[in-house]
Amino acid sequence: MKKDYTFIVIDTETTGLSFIKNDIIELSLIKLSSDEQKTWLIKPTNFDTIDVDSLRVNGHKLEDITWQTQYGRDNYMEANKAIVEIENWVAESNCPAENTCLIGHNINFDKNMMEQMWHKCNAFDSFPFGRRVMDTMQIELFLNYVQDDFADSYSLSALSKKYGVKNEKSHTAASDTKCTAEVFIKLVDYFKKVLNK
Repeated sequence: MKKDYTFIVIDTETTGLSFIKNDIIELSLIKLSSDEQKTWLIKPTNFDTIDVDSLRVNGHKLEDITWQTQYGRDNYMEANKAIVEIENWVAESNCPAENTCLIGHNINFDKNMMEQMWHKCNAFDSFPFGRRVMDTMQIELFLNYVQDDFADSYSLSALSKKYGVKNEKSHTAASDTKCTAEVFIKLVDYFKKVLNK
C-alpha cells in the first residue's frame, strides 16, 4: 500500500552553532505541495550563549531578540508559543509525524536545533516531524559520486549558482528556505529526466 507523505522544506537562523547551548531565532517552512510558506521570529531561551558573530551573519539584532526594543517584543515570539503555531500549521496537512518529511540544506543541523527547541519547552512528545529527511547537500554529493566529478563546495550558495536559483537575501531563514526548495525541485527534475519520468 502506498503511503502518503508531506514534504516540508526548512531553514533556521540561530544564536550559534551548538544545538545544546544555542537557540533558533528565525524558522521558516514551505509545504512543497502548496508552496505555502510561513516564517517565525523567536525569542531565544538562553541569552548567555548568544554568539554575536552569528548575529552578524544572519542580521538579527541583539537588542531585538532579547526584547530590549519594542520591535523585538512585537515580532519575536516566545519559543513555547511558536512551537504551538508551528505544530498547528504542520497539522493542517493531515499527515502523521512519521510521514512528514523535512527537506533542508545540511538538514541535520536544522532538525537538531528544532528538536532541542521542543525539548527546552518540555514539549518533545508533540514534535510534529518524524525521522524522514532529505538533504540537498547530500543529494548533490551523491549525484557527484555517481558522476565521479566532485565540486569544490556544497554550500547552498554554490548549489544555487549551479542551478540558476536566486537567493535574494541569503542567511535569512525565509529566503534560504525558498532557495533550498527551488534547488530541491531542480534536483528532482534532473532525476526525473534521467529516469525518463
